[in-house]
Amino acid sequence: MSATVVQYPVEPRVAHKHLVDDVSAAKKLQAQVRAATPVPTGERVALVLDMDECLVHSKFYNEMVECRQDEYRPADLQEYADTFEIEMDDGERALVYKRPGLDHFLEEASKHFDLYVFTAGLEAYGKPILDVLDPKGTIFAGRFFRESCQMRKGMFLKDLRVVRNDLSRVILVDNNPVSFLMQPSNGIPVPSFYDDAADRTLESLTKVLLSLREVDDVRPRLHQLFRLADLLSEHQRIILS
Repeated sequence: MSATVVQYPVEPRVAHKHLVDDVSAAKKLQAQVRAATPVPTGERVALVLDMDECLVHSKFYNEMVECRQDEYRPADLQEYADTFEIEMDDGERALVYKRPGLDHFLEEASKHFDLYVFTAGLEAYGKPILDVLDPKGTIFAGRFFRESCQMRKGMFLKDLRVVRNDLSRVILVDNNPVSFLMQPSNGIPVPSFYDDAADRTLESLTKVLLSLREVDDVRPRLHQLFRLADLLSEHQRIILS
């Protein structure tokens, strides 16, 4: 099975200073939203999570297989993180590294948000991983795979309107800047994960997310914090035109 190799305009490491990689962003945002008007009724915030290099990192035993989205990956991965194996319907196998704290993060986040996964990977690859992360089907309200993405100039873009038409209470967490191009003000960028057992991104992310759960429109807050619309404006012009 093969897939097109995609070259991204922004390597995740380049924008690292804008990512949620410590608690300072959470503290800043918490101070900003103390005066925000809570939402007394209505649906919960939809939290849309990328999969590869965001929640997990996978390594196929057959290096020629490419049914996941191709991104920058270091060559010297170390097997330090919590791992599990998957086997696809065609017999291909992969070792999957969990981001530290992933199980706890998903369990806690599902108490406060409607959780969705939106990956540019193929369903044949993503489903076995998500079945391990959510064996009872109680964590994720929906799963979206490559067929839900929009292809623009060789890149898989994510239109959050496949989750909800009203985007005022929708958040996308992703490590790939390209994923935010269609709705940058809904995004929280995070550092890419490969195998670092000392990674604490999900702890910091949790603090940011909890401070947003009662905001009536997350977009002004996220734009104020990350300025993704400004950072990606030139790429939007080139790719979306």
